[in-house]
Amino acid sequence: MRIVEDKDGERFLAIESDEDFEKFKEDLLNIAREKAKDRARKPSYETQSPK
Repeated sequence: MRIVEDKDGERFLAIESDEDFEKFKEDLLNIAREKAKDRARKPSYETQSPK
């Protein structure tokens, strides 16, 4: 897995093998799980706007 820059200067992730793809997928899932845990911990009054 590596970051590649095209002729316009845009950068993107190049996945070069199945192992790279699996690692990338697991990393994304771990980030999503952590964010879901953080949201679950907030009491509902913190997410509601005042009336």
